[in-house]
Amino acid sequence: MKHRHLLCGVLFLLFTLHAQAETSVVDLLAGYFRNHLDLQNLATEVELKMLAQKSTGISNGLSFSISSGTIILLPGTDVNSLVLEFSPSASVVIPQASNLSVSLSSTIDILSADEKVSDTSLYISADIISGNSETRKINLLKAERNVLEAQRDLQNGFLSAEKEFYTNLRSLYLAAASITKAEKDLYDDQISFDEVKARGFTTSSSRYRAAQMAVLSDEHTIEISRRELEREIKIFASKCGVDYNESYAMDFLPADIPMVEAVDVLSFESDSYTKTERALWTRQINEMTRSANKSLTLSAGAGFTLSNDYTKSDTIDAGTNLTWNGTGLMFNTVISVPVAAQSAMPALSFGVSADPNAFRLKSITERQEDVERRQEEIAIQSARNDYATQVIAQQTSLEDIRWSKDMNTVSYQMYSELEADNATYYERGIITESEWRNSQVNKENYRIQCIINDIDLILYNDTTCLLFCRDEELKTENLKNPF
Repeated sequence: MKHRHLLCGVLFLLFTLHAQAETSVVDLLAGYFRNHLDLQNLATEVELKMLAQKSTGISNGLSFSISSGTIILLPGTDVNSLVLEFSPSASVVIPQASNLSVSLSSTIDILSADEKVSDTSLYISADIISGNSETRKINLLKAERNVLEAQRDLQNGFLSAEKEFYTNLRSLYLAAASITKAEKDLYDDQISFDEVKARGFTTSSSRYRAAQMAVLSDEHTIEISRRELEREIKIFASKCGVDYNESYAMDFLPADIPMVEAVDVLSFESDSYTKTERALWTRQINEMTRSANKSLTLSAGAGFTLSNDYTKSDTIDAGTNLTWNGTGLMFNTVISVPVAAQSAMPALSFGVSADPNAFRLKSITERQEDVERRQEEIAIQSARNDYATQVIAQQTSLEDIRWSKDMNTVSYQMYSELEADNATYYERGIITESEWRNSQVNKENYRIQCIINDIDLILYNDTTCLLFCRDEELKTENLKNPF
């Protein structure tokens, strides 16, 4: 399903001005978009989220670091001698490969009589059991989701702005319709006044004055309505960035509204309903987060050290790090086995730590996760129930719009024929001018009602599309910075 409306055309016309004699809806809408600061803010938000996504990609990708370590300068054993000691290191971490880490370090003494290099170590480690890979994936997915939601906000921002535009325009047509109705009352009262005069009532009679006052009251009402319409049009024109040249207010209103095809609410996938899609995403990312929280994590590594200070020889090193989440227990061991040194003993280092509160909190955390799962399922079911309600509402709304348009079209055609006949009768002197004008305003009223129906269909389409995620449109629309 492709609901394009005027969006692509308007994006193309955003900064293109068209000098035309008559008002164009496309030009007005383009100007309305240009002056809509919320849209500009949403466009900048897309750029910010894209930059944040790049930052997250770098933070969760291959990393390399190099350091000189602490540099120490101190007096040597000989007079006027100095010792310079530092411990340079370098490391590479590849999160994609089970958090594979390669590190190189050394301790260097120079400027002394017995310059030496010791503890030169190459060590490689990786996760055996760990949630780091899942955590990395979650971070990248969240950054990607933030960009997608920013793009959706901008995409929907254009539809919301379009709704605002047509809602304002619709109110102007309603005001114009009220003027035509007031004019109809005027011509009806004028006909009655003409009859009173034809029957010979004097100007001082109550019947004559009542009929005259009805006409004057109608003229006053029309003038007030016209002034109100002119004021609202000035405001609307300023929002669209166009000049209102103080012409007859009714002439400013576009004679035609772009015709659009009605969007079928059932043409969207039910799971693309915005509330449902958001609830499903929340459940997915939360489940991934819970899964990444492993009950047991284990990492291991091995390496080689030249001139190990502990064993006074070269050593082969190996170590493990074990954490039992939920119990607070952590074990880490490192063993250094001397190479080509018969008398040297292996060096073993290990550590153990425990947190009793972690064990007490484990059962509470598990219960919290169960409650979260139930909440997520309730949110999904609630969204699906809401979807079913919206489908009925939109289908009913579309039926009402179509019915109203059919009725108004028939009435417009009928009054068009009547107005044409009355124009002929008036020229022949068969009917009065007021009778002819009466048929004119009836025709104009139903013309305006048909235009309002066309606007209602656009508003219906916008409302329907705003109910769903339309990510397929994002592939063809440049929403990074349409301004």
